[in-house]
Order: sequence, then C-alpha cells, then structure tokens
Amino acid sequence: MQPGIGGKMNDAVIVLPGIMGSELVEVSTGRTLWGLADAGWYARAWTTGASLRALAVTDAERAGRVGRIRATRLLHAPAWAPMLRGFEPYTALLQAVRRSAADPSAVLEFPYDWRLSVEYNAGLLAIAVHEHLRRWRRHPLGGPDARLVLVAHSMGGLIARYFAEVLNGSAELRALITLGTPFFGSVKAVHLLGTGTGTPLPLPQTRLRRLATTLPGLYDLLPSYRCVDEGSSIRRLTAADVARLGGDEYLAGEALARRERLLGAGSWETLWPAIGVAQPTMQSLLLRDGVAEPRPVTCRTEPDGRIERVDRGGDETVYREAAFPAAAKPFAFVQTHGALPGTREAIAHVCAVLDHRDLGPELAADAQPLALHVADSVAAGTALDIVLDGVADPAAVDVRVVDVATGVMLPRALPMPRDGRLMVRQILPVEGLFRVLAKVGGQSAVTQLVLASDPSAPFDPAEDA
Repeated sequence: MQPGIGGKMNDAVIVLPGIMGSELVEVSTGRTLWGLADAGWYARAWTTGASLRALAVTDAERAGRVGRIRATRLLHAPAWAPMLRGFEPYTALLQAVRRSAADPSAVLEFPYDWRLSVEYNAGLLAIAVHEHLRRWRRHPLGGPDARLVLVAHSMGGLIARYFAEVLNGSAELRALITLGTPFFGSVKAVHLLGTGTGTPLPLPQTRLRRLATTLPGLYDLLPSYRCVDEGSSIRRLTAADVARLGGDEYLAGEALARRERLLGAGSWETLWPAIGVAQPTMQSLLLRDGVAEPRPVTCRTEPDGRIERVDRGGDETVYREAAFPAAAKPFAFVQTHGALPGTREAIAHVCAVLDHRDLGPELAADAQPLALHVADSVAAGTALDIVLDGVADPAAVDVRVVDVATGVMLPRALPMPRDGRLMVRQILPVEGLFRVLAKVGGQSAVTQLVLASDPSAPFDPAEDA
C-alpha cells in the first residue's frame, strides 16, 4: 500500500453497501421508494402496502430494459424489512474511511440497485472504478501508482468479487475488505422465498415474499454450500428446489451459476474478511411439502459417514463459515448482520487494512459471545421479549431500547434469569422503529432493529390482490 502525503495511503477507495443498503428513487416521479429517513414510513409501508409494488422487478427489467429506478446514495438512516430485519446507515464507516484517505475525494460511494443481479451491478462497478481511478490518479495526492481498495458490506462483497475476478478487475485491486459477505450464500434467502404458498403469514412477511420472488439480487444470496438436510445425507440446494418452494426456477438457476463463476475465478489473496459471530443464525434447512424449514445447525459428513450437526452461529443472517473462503483468515467479532458496518470493531478492521497496520487476533480473548434474540416486529403497545445467551450475570449486561425517530431511550427494565438465559420484557409504546442494544464488557453493543406496527392500521386491498 503506497503512502501518501502525511503518511496516509494514496489508494482510491470505493464503499459498497449490502442488499437494501442503497436509497432507490423512481426516475419518472422523483419519488423515493426505499431509504427514507422517516422511521415511521417502514411501519406504514409494510402494513399498508404503500410504495412496495414499485420495487418489484418487472418483465421489462428482467429483459434488460432497466433505468426505471435509480440508486442515489448509501443509506443515511436506519431501514427495516420483515425477516431481513434492520439495516443501519453507513455514515460512520464512510466518515472513518475518508479520514484514513489522503483526501476525501479518494473515497467514492457506490450505491446500486440491489433488486438487480450481482453480474449487472458488477458491470456498473467496473465503469465506476475506471472513472474514479482516472480522476484520483490525476489528483496531486493520488498519482499514477494509486490502486484500488474496495470496502463492501454483505451483497456488496459479491459484486466486488465478481468485478475483480470474473470481470478481470483484479489488476487494479490492492485489497477487498468485506463485512459479513455471504460468499457461499445465506439460508435466510431460501426462507424468504420458501415460506410456502399456502402457509398463512403476517401481512408484512407476505408482502416481502411477493417482492422477493421477483428480485434477481435476492436469488444471488441463495446458499451454494451443502445445506439441505435429508436425514441420512446432506446436499446442495437446486433451482428445482426453489421452484417447488414457489420461487422462480430460471432466476435461481442463473444465480447459482453466477455463484459458481464467482467462487471459481481468480485467487483470494487480496481478501480481508470481517464477520459477525455468536448470533442465532439459520445454517441448514429441511424441505417439506413446499416449505423451507430453517435450522440453526451446520451439517457435516464425518469420515465414518455420520452426519454431524453443530451450531456454528454467525451474524444472524450469514452463517459463520459462509462468510469467507477456507483460504482466508477472518477477523471475527460479536455483532448482527445489519449493524456490522457501523461498529467500532468493523471500522477499526477497515482502517487497519487501509493504513497497512497489523491486524488484531481473530477474536479478542476477552470478547463475550453475547447472542441477542428478538422478534423482528411486534404490535405497538405490546411487550417485546429480549432474550440473551452467553452471559449469566444480570449485572454484567446493559440492555437499552431506543426510539429511532426521536432518539429517546425507553425506561430501562432489568434482565431476569429464565431457563438458563437472561430476559428483558420491554413495552414498545408507539408505532415506529426501535433499536435494541445489549452491551457487555468493552465490546460494542450487539444491536437489532425492531418494528412496532399498529395492528389496526387500514391496508389497501389492491396491494394484496
């Protein structure tokens, strides 16, 4: 890594968000379809159906006639979707990266239309890389030897990897820093597509499923490791499996083929992965009667042919060993998927790679594997049960709930032991987004966003026709 003026690196940097991490705007109307700063919008959108139909990928878009929707910037406020849970903004990460760069102009945000495929967005990234490097190399603090660092959260890491290795962009790349990227996919993607066409679901989950089945980008998150548990054997998911679950067989087949190209091309020498651990995470699944039943265990075949099932955990969305190849040693810390980019640990990892400093151990010796279990949504005015694993002493953990819209912390309730765990019961008094924070020791609080919705809110029947 080349030093710049004042000892700072002179690389060009591009920051890529995860799925649902970019603000999307309808070009013809200027209407923001995703990424509004109004926390209450998410409660209204998922319970009344407002604005969601426009996010579905149309037949014209599948045929390549895109441009109806434009990605404008990375999330600057929290967002929420059922089952996918919360997405925290990228503000703190961007600020830290700009401080590490020789000049803020060395850093480029790369918002993208996460509805569309990894391959499509990697092509746009290639164009952005060319233009950004050209400008930065002409900058007084850049220079002709400046190279590229990609900092990517979640799905953004798949786009970055596809650009580097499948589209031959690796010659410009000095480092790819990933935060919770599902290199081998996520069982949660199957769960979104395969809750079963006849299975009754709450209205927000029904709407998400109908949207998800149209999104090529969501299919790009399907797991490619052996995750289908058949009792005496385990196997990989197929496009035909996805079709039987109610998904689109063609989109699934295309996505799984892209994954093979992504994993099979090039080397992993430039990869610096950071992963979240210790959270309850879907790792395998059973397929029964058109329904995908996720399970919190990884399945492995032992030398004697036995199937070992063990909980390896993860960041609540990506199981631990799906977030990095065997050739890479990850930096692991205790956190949930949506909160990864804004945490102190992730930012320190990114800045250490940018500044070419020595990285710390894989997981700090004093890290407490605190697991946070909360529902993704509850009715406003009812209780949210916050369950904690990994810590036994109620006095050792600090649990807080904050109203995202106002920043007001709710009256604190003390954790109580229950069945070998700790539990906090907290009333969410009004409709909106709430941030749950559970902190122990010196590590960052493990956080999760929860939606409180009005169960009596009217809904538009046309949205569910």
